[in-house]
Amino acid sequence: MNAPSVVAVVLALATLFGVARTWRARVPRTALRCVLQIAVAIALYLCLFPPTTSERTSRGELVVLTPGATAMQIDAAHGDVIALPGVDAPRAIERVPDLATALRHHADARSLRIIGGGLPPRDRDAARGLVAAFDAAPLPRGIVELNAPTTVTAGSQWRVQGSVEGASNGRVELRDPSGAVAASAPLDGGGRFALTASAKAAGPARFSLRALDASGERVDDVDVPLVALEGTALRVLLFAGTPDAQLKYLRRWAADAGLALDSRIGLSEGVALMEGAAKLDAASLANTDLAIVDERAWAALDTAQKDTLRAAVRDGLGLLLRATGPLPDAVAQDWKAFGLDVRATESAREVSLDRALGLADSRLTFASLPLAIAANDASPLLRADDGTPLALSRLLDRGRVGIAWFTDEWRVALAGHRAAYAALWSGIVAQLARAHGAEAPALPANARVGERAVFCDLVDGDAVDDASGRRTALLVEADPSGARCAAFWPREAGWHALVRGSDRSPFFVRAADAADALARASDARATRALLGAVADTLQETRETPRSRWPFFLAFLAMITLLWLMERARR
Repeated sequence: MNAPSVVAVVLALATLFGVARTWRARVPRTALRCVLQIAVAIALYLCLFPPTTSERTSRGELVVLTPGATAMQIDAAHGDVIALPGVDAPRAIERVPDLATALRHHADARSLRIIGGGLPPRDRDAARGLVAAFDAAPLPRGIVELNAPTTVTAGSQWRVQGSVEGASNGRVELRDPSGAVAASAPLDGGGRFALTASAKAAGPARFSLRALDASGERVDDVDVPLVALEGTALRVLLFAGTPDAQLKYLRRWAADAGLALDSRIGLSEGVALMEGAAKLDAASLANTDLAIVDERAWAALDTAQKDTLRAAVRDGLGLLLRATGPLPDAVAQDWKAFGLDVRATESAREVSLDRALGLADSRLTFASLPLAIAANDASPLLRADDGTPLALSRLLDRGRVGIAWFTDEWRVALAGHRAAYAALWSGIVAQLARAHGAEAPALPANARVGERAVFCDLVDGDAVDDASGRRTALLVEADPSGARCAAFWPREAGWHALVRGSDRSPFFVRAADAADALARASDARATRALLGAVADTLQETRETPRSRWPFFLAFLAMITLLWLMERARR
């Protein structure tokens, strides 16, 4: 016999003896006393061996509590539950140093249910191919998304965008290393923002992004590290069929940006305004980084010039085709050879660029010409605020060719937003211009103290200098794809540098507790990305005992009543 059976027999005999004795004694309330004795025995048995309830579970499912899990989520977790470091879980829940260790202890685990803020970088490789569900905790209040370049060319415009959680009707401020506000913008209805600033001098700089709520109280501060590199002046050829306001502001921006611009602008048949040596021969184009040609200037080119231009693009030259009006059929056929199928549509459209340029409701609208461009392998160079493309680009052998069909963008500079106008054109030129320089090593974009930072495109002998000047040699190994990479675990926050001979490539390391909302949101996004096909799990019905407390309290109440009745009789 098992233990419940033995206890049941003992309690039944004891109860039978007590009831018989009470019945023979003929004491007051005999029937009530007998009923209470039977009920006390039943309550005691149920307290020792409570009834069970059935629940369906996945055999082989491991529930993983991650940092950020709420008390409600922890209480609701059932089955095989483990807690990663940083989770305030009860003692009854198994604690593990990392997910890989937990999977070794639970060798039958076929799938994972992640609960909380998400898996930290340390545990994502171990979870790959096993994550079946993710019950995410609410994001904390603060900056939860940040997209900004890590390197730009000195003197150019750069853009930072992202989103803020829990700051309705708030705003963000981008502060330069001196603490002055370099740019600011209100948050939209979804908490998103976009800012534009300029990199004034070469070298590493530590900007700061501050989020404010509707009352002006600070919500969050996040460092925005930026390395401005010394760039080489790009050589640009500009060919236009007629002068207009767009060309005026475009040439002024090119001069301010330090571009070496040669131009040829037609005034009338056989008469043109020349600046520099604007020639379309093979030698000139070989020394040029970008050519800008509109449809009128293209129609004036002869066949030999067009062929020379196409050959130069295939050899690495960047080409921007500007559509400023209706395209003649001959020009459309020529541009189709670049993989750009241009067709006329019914009417022009007015579009806004406030979000694209980081402007705060400028109420400026721009004309999108009545053209439809089909290019399957093209990527957008510029989008309007409603998401429609206004400029596209595609690869053509070693070079890139782009097409733009927006007009009136010069009114951005005329309205006083010169930085936004510069950001628009610097972005287009940077995407299309001929590539220069040697391939740089791939640096970690968001390194953090205590977390693995990965470097790629390395050579033997590369090392890292930390913020205190201590040098650590990197162990470079080739992965299955042939990429030469190495890992590094930062021990302190601040500017570090990858050292290769006499060259130094700076990168920034955040403190372990810095930008907590940003780190939590990044963990949640990375964990969602792990959701996918998981090995089949078998459903089973598991019997779990109910709580003992109701039966214990009932036992205590009834036995107390029996004691009081017996004391009163004596």
